[in-house]
Amino acid sequence: MARDDSRPVDRIPDHEPSPKPHFLAVPRLRFQNEYVWFLFLSACDIMLTWFILVRRGGEEINPVAGLTIDRWGLWGAIALKFSLVLFVVVACEWIARERIVVARRLAWTAIGISSLPVVYSLALLTYHWAYPIEV
Repeated sequence: MARDDSRPVDRIPDHEPSPKPHFLAVPRLRFQNEYVWFLFLSACDIMLTWFILVRRGGEEINPVAGLTIDRWGLWGAIALKFSLVLFVVVACEWIARERIVVARRLAWTAIGISSLPVVYSLALLTYHWAYPIEV
């Protein structure tokens, strides 16, 4: 009897919790597509923020990010943003061991929250492009 190669061998159904990883083992990520979107939006946030601050003379409205940027510049902003990304990914994977639905909702909530500064920055840039400030 021929083996059906169309389905992945290591696929874990969504309704089952992830198996506990062994010590120093690296388990498969549960929400890879969601993490790609989350990472993409986080990178867009960093790039748009830096463009607005440096090229357009804007101000950071997030006080934590503002202090980080004032103290460590672009590299501090990158470290802050991607440490938060890492925290969310680890939290989603940890929660997915027992509660897959809650973890998926957390991943999509992180995507939604990460899209807000990107949309806001694009709206600001569009507005100032359409109505430039006369100096």
